[in-house]
Amino acid sequence: MEHRVAVVTGGAAGIGRGCALRLAADGFRVALVDIDVDGGNQVADRINEVGGEAFFLESDIGEPDAFKQIVAEVAHRWDALHVLVNNAGLDYNEPLSEMTVAAWDRCLAVDLRSVAFSAQAAADLMERSGGGSIVNIASVMAWYTVPDYGAYTASKAGVTGLTRTLALELGPRGIRVNAIAPGFIDTTAWERVLAKMDDPEEFAASISALHAVGRRGKPADIAGAVAFLVGNDAGFITGQTLVVDGGLTAQIRLG
Repeated sequence: MEHRVAVVTGGAAGIGRGCALRLAADGFRVALVDIDVDGGNQVADRINEVGGEAFFLESDIGEPDAFKQIVAEVAHRWDALHVLVNNAGLDYNEPLSEMTVAAWDRCLAVDLRSVAFSAQAAADLMERSGGGSIVNIASVMAWYTVPDYGAYTASKAGVTGLTRTLALELGPRGIRVNAIAPGFIDTTAWERVLAKMDDPEEFAASISALHAVGRRGKPADIAGAVAFLVGNDAGFITGQTLVVDGGLTAQIRLG
């Protein structure tokens, strides 16, 4: 995979960071996109320090024209694009009674609209590069949700449906499109959840126990799934959502 090019959004931390490091280890040049300047630069520096090639772009993918600028910069630097990982997102939760139009629109702009317009912006360069693969990070909450997550759940359900449509539209251009639906993954978002709990250790243990494998996921677990989906072994897979949740959603809980 020498000299292949990947863009990872939300690459400064968590799942995005894990994906960026894995793709770099697999030989990709990596463009990291995030609003976290310090975190993004740290990941890019780490890749470069170990002999990879990466750069960081500060960008808010919730803005309509963000991806046109991102693709233009990637084209300027490397004149190619083979992989796009749409990972950046907002973990927005508010009860229906307190939800605002502005918050709803912001969540869907970042978590859903950006997926469509990133694919639109990337498609020409990806096709000129000989085709490629797009992986959208959805969530098991596209199907199984909890109260107060209306906007987030709607956006992630939208990502799974949009993935199928993009696969049909972009397949003839040599571009495969799939999604991954993670379960509970240890990220900074998870740490923020724990910080709100009266007994973080007990809560963390209870969540781990919900998984058939007895633990929560790590960013590397999702990065491994991304590496598979963008690789040659997945060349006949498109329009699918791969659930990577340690068995969280495989069971019916009976009290």
